[in-house]
Amino acid sequence: MDVADPGLPAAEPPGYGPKVAFLSALPGMERVIETHMAHVFLFADRVLKLKKPVALGMLDHRTLAARHRACAAELRLNRELAGDGVYRGLLPLVVVAGRMGVGGPGRVVDWLVHMRRLPADRMLDRLVTERRPVERSLLSVLTRDLAAFYRRSRRAGEGRHLARLRQEAEVNAGHLAAMAVHVPQVAVAGLAAVCAHRIRAHKHEIALRERQGLIVEGHGDLRPEHVCLIARPVVFDRVEFSRDIRLADPFDEVGHLALECALLGAPDLGGPLLSGLEAAGLAAPSAGLLSTYRLVRCLSRARLSLDHLRDEGRSDTARWIAKASAYLAEAARLASA
Repeated sequence: MDVADPGLPAAEPPGYGPKVAFLSALPGMERVIETHMAHVFLFADRVLKLKKPVALGMLDHRTLAARHRACAAELRLNRELAGDGVYRGLLPLVVVAGRMGVGGPGRVVDWLVHMRRLPADRMLDRLVTERRPVERSLLSVLTRDLAAFYRRSRRAGEGRHLARLRQEAEVNAGHLAAMAVHVPQVAVAGLAAVCAHRIRAHKHEIALRERQGLIVEGHGDLRPEHVCLIARPVVFDRVEFSRDIRLADPFDEVGHLALECALLGAPDLGGPLLSGLEAAGLAAPSAGLLSTYRLVRCLSRARLSLDHLRDEGRSDTARWIAKASAYLAEAARLASA
């Protein structure tokens, strides 16, 4: 259930570690997933997400008030796509007489996003990596629902998307140049230059799609692990901390989903995903612009993969280098086409 803001106190005891420990020990808790921005606690039929008190570029969650705003934004934005049945509400983490509890009266010390747990074996990434069939009928429902979501979504202002693509390309170029030592087999500077050139070459088409209202406020991070292919497919974990990241051409965003499926081993899903948007009435970009979108995505994902190597104490560097190399290999293919 939704919980009204009772007036957030300035002090935030206990610390983050004890909060994680308390939630990890709740009856029925099966698994904890840690991300850069949160801890996610999985129970048999529900999920609780606790945001970390961190500042990471576009977000600053160091205060209780900021985390409350972020949780409320996550709830509102994801209900627009996944519905109320998946995103159930916010729950306060409270302290009463020195003891923590979830919900009920007490001093609010943090906030939790409360979700219904979706079946793990129906996540699109699991279906692809386990080489299980992906029903085309469910893909049709997925693209139909996404198209309806995009049609009712807020439109981007003119110039916003083109500026965002240019900024993304610049950030990619800088980060990839700094991390190029990890992928010496790839001419990252050349790929970045091709990407910048392609964006310039398609700037008029991008501007036209903006004027036609075809650039909208989408998901922001549409990947297979955020899609659950049940009878009525669910798309979740929409980005809440940056509207600019959510602004996208639907064919760019769904093209990103197709790219990730291809790299997981299912290149045949790209056609049905993109043609499904067209069948639902959305105007497609030119093949050249679609390829440019994919090139930007490849370089962005390679950059994010390599940026993981900056974290202290990582023991999985080979994994992230391999992921970056796969994205860069696809980028090289696109650049030479």
